[in-house]
Amino acid sequence: MMSRVIDAFCHILPPKYEETRWARAGSKEWATGSPAHLQYVRTGRKAPNYEGLTSLEARFRMMDQFDGYRQIISLAGPPPEHIAPQATVELATIANDELAALVARYPDRFAGAAAAVSMNEPDGACREIERATGDLGLCAVQIYSNVNGRPLDAPEFRVVFRTLAERRVPILLHPARGRKHADYGAETESKYLVWQVFGWPYESTAAMMRLVFGGIMQEFPDLKVLVHHTVAMVPFFHGRMQSMFDMFAEELKLETGGRLTEPPLDYFRRFYGDIGAFSASAVNVARDFLGADHLLFGSDAPFDATGGTWSIRASIDSVKNSTCTEAEKQAIFTTNVERFFSLNR
Repeated sequence: MMSRVIDAFCHILPPKYEETRWARAGSKEWATGSPAHLQYVRTGRKAPNYEGLTSLEARFRMMDQFDGYRQIISLAGPPPEHIAPQATVELATIANDELAALVARYPDRFAGAAAAVSMNEPDGACREIERATGDLGLCAVQIYSNVNGRPLDAPEFRVVFRTLAERRVPILLHPARGRKHADYGAETESKYLVWQVFGWPYESTAAMMRLVFGGIMQEFPDLKVLVHHTVAMVPFFHGRMQSMFDMFAEELKLETGGRLTEPPLDYFRRFYGDIGAFSASAVNVARDFLGADHLLFGSDAPFDATGGTWSIRASIDSVKNSTCTEAEKQAIFTTNVERFFSLNR
């Protein structure tokens, strides 16, 4: 175990937010976007991962197994705008107040928190970004890969990215895809967790493609975006990406209006990734594509069968067993996280 570890991408459900979202949802349909919630709706029992989300006692008991371990906390999905579209501003406000209070009360546990925003109400999102990262002192904002089916490069979201860029607020990019997103056109639902196991990395990758070719990364070059689950598919498919970008360069130029001034892969190398794919080989591939300075420790806790213990330990082992140098490993565990979130500011 390294002397200090800061977990950049792990989740929580503060009590008032948890209570309010169930009350405002009007339907339990949103639970199909999360296996943990779906299990709760079906059985009325909370699995260990749900306990880790909602019980500080359970969470701290799990965290105590790892010396020198702290977390950057962010809300568990599904996105607030999917749960209760008419109450997203209210939900984001409640969540951010609670997240800030947790960081203030337990600084030895929580190094910081990423704010929730009402992406389906962009003006409200901008106001909340200013309040949450200014008045409340939260260190980032969590955004999902789509906004109720709308892509992130849609014109109405430009103002949100402009606000984030101007305030130099880091972004946590989390996938959003539910069981209702069928794997085949002849079916109405995804089966066998395809929608999550493979659908989520695809979702994040599609969002990255839209941020690049939609011009967001070009217009706002200082944006820092941390992509969940080891940068999704990009490090593993960058060779194929280059091949296709070269083959269809003219079509891409026409589709983008020639807005990109750099080779496409250069924009993709601006992204950051956590190492939550739970294998040393994934860390090696991501390091080779992004560089070790763009990798942050992130476990996705408490989303595993043990309520977080397995995912944290597997994430630690994946870094330890990687081909990164000892200096790079320590940077991934701690200093890259501190720099990305400006924790020492």
